[in-house]
Amino acid sequence: MHGRRLTLADAVGGKEHVDVVALLRDPGFSVLDRAARASATGPFRPAAGADERARWWVPHIVEVLTGLPPGAPPGARPRPGFDPALTTLGEREKAKAEELRRAGVRGASARTVRRKRQRYEAEGPAGLADGRGGRREEPGSRWDPRVLEAVRQVMAESKENRPAVESVRRQVARVLAAEVGSGALALPSRTTFHRLYAELEAAGLIDGPDQWPGRQVVVDTVRMSPLPLPQGRQRDLELVFALDVDTEAILTAVVRDDSRPVDGAVLLARMWVPADQQADWLCEHRITVPGPRTTDEPLPPLIRPRTLLLDGMHPFPRLADACRRHGVLVRAVTGTLPYARPHAEFLARQLAGQFSAFLRSMRGDRARDAGWPVDMVQDLLDTWAQEEWNHGELHHQLGEFAMPQSPRSRVLRYVALTERTGWVATPPSPDAFAGLLPFARRCVTASGLYVDGRRYDSPALDSLRRRHPVEVRRDPHATRQVWVRSAEGSWSAAPAAVSPLLPLDSIAIRPVAPPGDRAPLGPAPAARSGRIPTVDALDSSRIEYHAGLPLHTPEVDDTIRRGEELALLNERSPGTRRGLVVSGESGTGKTTALLALGRIYTARARLPAGSTRLPAIYVRVAPATTPRMFLAELARQTSSPVRERARTTDLAHETREALDRLGTGLILVDEFEYLHARRGSATPLSDTVDYLCDRLPATFMFAGRSTALPRLAPSRRLLHLRLGPLPYDASWVEYLAQAEEALRLRRHTQGTLPDMAGDLHRLTGGRADRLGYLLRSGAIRAIRDGTESLTLALFDDLAAPWCDSRTT
Repeated sequence: MHGRRLTLADAVGGKEHVDVVALLRDPGFSVLDRAARASATGPFRPAAGADERARWWVPHIVEVLTGLPPGAPPGARPRPGFDPALTTLGEREKAKAEELRRAGVRGASARTVRRKRQRYEAEGPAGLADGRGGRREEPGSRWDPRVLEAVRQVMAESKENRPAVESVRRQVARVLAAEVGSGALALPSRTTFHRLYAELEAAGLIDGPDQWPGRQVVVDTVRMSPLPLPQGRQRDLELVFALDVDTEAILTAVVRDDSRPVDGAVLLARMWVPADQQADWLCEHRITVPGPRTTDEPLPPLIRPRTLLLDGMHPFPRLADACRRHGVLVRAVTGTLPYARPHAEFLARQLAGQFSAFLRSMRGDRARDAGWPVDMVQDLLDTWAQEEWNHGELHHQLGEFAMPQSPRSRVLRYVALTERTGWVATPPSPDAFAGLLPFARRCVTASGLYVDGRRYDSPALDSLRRRHPVEVRRDPHATRQVWVRSAEGSWSAAPAAVSPLLPLDSIAIRPVAPPGDRAPLGPAPAARSGRIPTVDALDSSRIEYHAGLPLHTPEVDDTIRRGEELALLNERSPGTRRGLVVSGESGTGKTTALLALGRIYTARARLPAGSTRLPAIYVRVAPATTPRMFLAELARQTSSPVRERARTTDLAHETREALDRLGTGLILVDEFEYLHARRGSATPLSDTVDYLCDRLPATFMFAGRSTALPRLAPSRRLLHLRLGPLPYDASWVEYLAQAEEALRLRRHTQGTLPDMAGDLHRLTGGRADRLGYLLRSGAIRAIRDGTESLTLALFDDLAAPWCDSRTT
């Protein structure tokens, strides 16, 4: 399983790639055996036969709650005594108890039905099982959830397979130090913690919280920034979204104004059916096997919500009844674990900020000129949710410091989680999907079908024209089409007559390459050892290798080593965090040291599959950058929304939260000489840098020319290193010998470069960038012209540009 894509293999080695959605919809497919998936948390073991008994109770309880049993056909009416419009909940409970008594069911009193109904509303179908035969206490249920979450976090970030319990206890104490210091939390004693650790380990919960798509889905509403209209007017819209907590993928998002509420049943239907299947879900279609070119392209996620987390501020009509009928639990965010609400609020701000920026780009020009109508904004939102949010890159830096197993998009994170869990959700049946959509009856006229003032027409409606009213189902947030049901029971789609103002042209979702297709900018040396070609390799592979020939001077290696030591010290030290400043002229290896340190630091983070952490961030400072602009750039690197009028202190606080959430431990700042204090500010730049090093939980490493050092001399948080040209001594000869060992030229004699040490120092002046240019370009030219060796004449020709300019 790779997300929605299944790889099917037969006994003789044949393989086919199939979309699970198309497989389930194919008429020739049937389920031969249904095995219930094990519970994610595993604390509950019902008695023998309890599962069958619970499934027997489900249709009775759903009928008490909604008036109709599960799977009722569209348009069905409740039975007498079970109509919610005519009877109270207590009357329906008594009617169900009387019905069960007449059927010979023992012990089914009205009180029993009420108790079953309450447990179903609180726990879903699992609450109907009789757990007396296997009842046991959930591991860790007596402890504060924050302690359990800290234990799982420490275990997930541990580099050892089974760390010692005392090491885990000390790290948990550091994670919860702030809450313990404020008195909001009391840590368990040493003996109690050992007992808790053994309890969690025996239950198999020590590897961290179980994550799977659909475990928790947040439904929230956020107000967008006002959209500008002519004559200084504005358009205020709200964004309602359903977002999966574990994958951070948007299941659905709709735009609303103050004139119409969002139908909760439609919201459930939109989040349950994949975005690329909603238009054809009620129409019959056959299975399609993806070709070789499309097997690596991630499909939109298929996620069935298990628990919906609502903020309780905005009611959604019909949502509660729809969730009860389909076994989806509804919870208030305040009643869940502490991490759910802050994480959801952060994602809401990020989502609203990025979509507002998308609307103000060229993609939203037509909607702006038309006055931001809701239908046009919704059309843009559907495109943005799939193209930019779900399929777009998680962070800007993942292309530079990426690990092979780290997903670059939320869809790839969904793929990683399905591969880890080993199962994928199933979509609703067409009848269930139709039952969630608004129902209406309309007559098909000669000009078509009219729904909400819009005309829909299709040749498939010819047999229904000027006859009895037909059943129509529609999605109020997708005006492209409606579904019409014929007398035979089949569905057909009727597209809308396109308005010239409505941009209904579909925008293709750009394909996102899987993690293996795009190599990072420069992996750690250990990760690259398997890709070094031999001398007998093809010319193309050797040219590609020499174009990125790794050349680190002794001073660069020493800088990388000091940066690693400082980052390790800052992670373990409870006191002041110190940063590092690397200065020197252009071409001395400052940027090389920063990028190499970032790659090594990311490689040693050992991120698990599906992780969205961002261990290292690389920022290149633009000219005339103030500290506030620098904080804004850090926020953008973490994909956090930046408020235009936010104060520097507020921006620092929000950036700190984002870095904490992403687990960033190293911030690399290049071209540091362009960072300066704001004009007229009484605060020197050194104090600003000290503030950043203190407030942001990461190790700062700055690189810039020597002109930045006088302004940072009083800094108490920075250590200074200076890089310069290599002198002509034994270290220069040794450096040339090491560089020569990395060459893959067929006729090059070892010892040639050390013999030319004096000439090479004369040509380069001891600068690492010039020597790297000579070796890389010289090796490529030697391969292309067939000489396969480096000579002094070749180096003289390559060094002519800067030698001639120096002479003139």
